[in-house]
Amino acid sequence: MHITLRQLRYFVHIARNRSFSRAAQQLGIAQPALSQNIAALEESLGARLFERHAKGVDLSPEGQRLYERAVQLIGHVDALRHDIHGHDALPTGPVRLIMAGSVAAVLIAPLLREITLRYPGIRLAVSDSMSFEARLQVEAGHADLALMPNASEMQGMDAMPVFEEHFMVYGAPQTMQREPPSIDFARLARWPLAAPDRAHDLRKLIERAALAIDQPLDVRHELNSPAMLVSVVREGLAYAVLPPSSCAEAVAAGVIVGRPIADASLSRVQAIVWPQARPLSAAAAAVRDLLAEVASQQLRAGLLYGRAITPAHAVRP
Repeated sequence: MHITLRQLRYFVHIARNRSFSRAAQQLGIAQPALSQNIAALEESLGARLFERHAKGVDLSPEGQRLYERAVQLIGHVDALRHDIHGHDALPTGPVRLIMAGSVAAVLIAPLLREITLRYPGIRLAVSDSMSFEARLQVEAGHADLALMPNASEMQGMDAMPVFEEHFMVYGAPQTMQREPPSIDFARLARWPLAAPDRAHDLRKLIERAALAIDQPLDVRHELNSPAMLVSVVREGLAYAVLPPSSCAEAVAAGVIVGRPIADASLSRVQAIVWPQARPLSAAAAAVRDLLAEVASQQLRAGLLYGRAITPAHAVRP
């Protein structure tokens, strides 16, 4: 069995793009050459790695098993190249990343740790915000990358879906202890709520769910910060519908309590996005791929809450 690192890199690019043609364009090679490399890889492994359809390709079950191993192996090889040749063999330069505040606290430390280990020449500047501000920043070109929800609503962006997160309702312990193990949405819609303003995706999500059952929300406090929302909930001033990742520390400390929502599917997909019109630098592409890898690791470790989307495909809304 003869497998080359080039074949694995090509395989990972195709998996993330769900397209041979887009992968070939990113890699700067002819599509027939790309196809020949993948055919040789499939022959070496004795397995079909992709399932082709009208809109592109998806990974086969065998391809899904190979994907994560290939990403890890490529990362180890890149780190080895750095150890031998020094910083010049790896991507270098500045990268600006913005993340929605609900996931920034979980991802930033492991991301910076891995960048320092693998790509010491990359200078990463990170800011966190609610998703509405993140969208404005990346659309205005003030960030190279953003990890944020609702990428499908953004025009002129490429997107790499990473994971799906589900929301819960949170309250102070003394009030939630009287409640059942799960809460009907119609019931929580009548509770005094703290929520972001109407420009933010979280507010839009719960407003749509309320509209579906013809039940107006009782929003007492509009706060565009996960930390402020948690603070109001902790003091017993209101309840809040939030993703578990933004409340993990407060829940662990026992100052707020969460309950699943029984009869409404409140979820969103977090994706890495970047402008189509501005090609990613090698450093930004490296950060994008590493961020997807770190998010997958945190999901498996139970430090990030949600359903992993593997592989992290690149799509155009």
